[in-house]
Amino acid sequence: MKSMKLHLLGAIAGAVVAGLAITQAQAETVTLRYSNWLPLNYPLNEGVMIPWIEEVEKVTEGRVRIEMTPKVVGTVPGQYDVVADGLADISLFLPGYAPGRFPLIDGLELSFLGNDPTKRCPATWEAYEQFIAPLDIFKDVQVLSVYCSNSGQFVMTNKALTSVEDFNGMKIRTPHPAISEALELLGAVPVSKPASEVYELASGGIIDGAVFPLDSTTGFKLEGVMKKVTLVPGGISNTMVLISVNKDAWAKVSEADQKAILAVSEGALAERTGKNLEKVDAEAREALKNAGAEFNTLSEEAVEQIKQKIAPVRERWIAKAKEAGLDNPEAMLDFVQTRSH
Repeated sequence: MKSMKLHLLGAIAGAVVAGLAITQAQAETVTLRYSNWLPLNYPLNEGVMIPWIEEVEKVTEGRVRIEMTPKVVGTVPGQYDVVADGLADISLFLPGYAPGRFPLIDGLELSFLGNDPTKRCPATWEAYEQFIAPLDIFKDVQVLSVYCSNSGQFVMTNKALTSVEDFNGMKIRTPHPAISEALELLGAVPVSKPASEVYELASGGIIDGAVFPLDSTTGFKLEGVMKKVTLVPGGISNTMVLISVNKDAWAKVSEADQKAILAVSEGALAERTGKNLEKVDAEAREALKNAGAEFNTLSEEAVEQIKQKIAPVRERWIAKAKEAGLDNPEAMLDFVQTRSH
């Protein structure tokens, strides 16, 4: 009898230990490393990515945590492969930094898609989800969200742009291939460099200006060198942002927590970004004015002339998109423009 009791107690103890082990395994925290290449106080970090990281931890009740690395893992243009190869788990990637690799995304970076980020950011996610996602162009990673920047404007060092003729010979930093093409058609000289190098280029007189969202201008402390701001109704450019996670790392997250994370990512993150972009754009305008920058807006006549001159950029993208498998590229552009105005 005594032996039987001991055996029963041993079985119960074993079951308790096994149960504790299972509970401990279920409660283990999944920590995802975020390769960060933006200054911590950069508007996109302060207003969007850091609050999103906090929200991910909240909706997963602490089971999923995201830790920002103190410096970028790999190179800024190589962030897609950094995540795909598992060198980091999550990153913010600009497809425009990888010319020619993701041609379908280039369409969402064309000129004159709309200035209002509260409309254009959600429209960008919807366009990606409806037109591009079915073609699985980001197949190496798990997409968490696709959203946009504020529309690009011309921020110049010394000379305002008031007509098409003013572009001739101007050396202007370009954010991606579509704008490089547009600048060449306008007679300017595109200079393809990361945002982090613009201050040195501008202060050294190597470039005459840059295509930049205004909040990025202040985010990279350019208000001291960019003294002439030319606003383009509808925006001269747009920059696309991909937030993605390594597939193997994503597989470590429970299905319930995956759903919770996606609920605060995807379109929700795009909407949050749009609202933040509206706020920081207003703040940047004020900061630039306080730093002595002069603003001018291109006339309707000048805008129409620019549209005519750069029309081949849109036409070439439509042809490329069809080759890449998008049946109706024009419908995607119309979709974004209609929802962004």
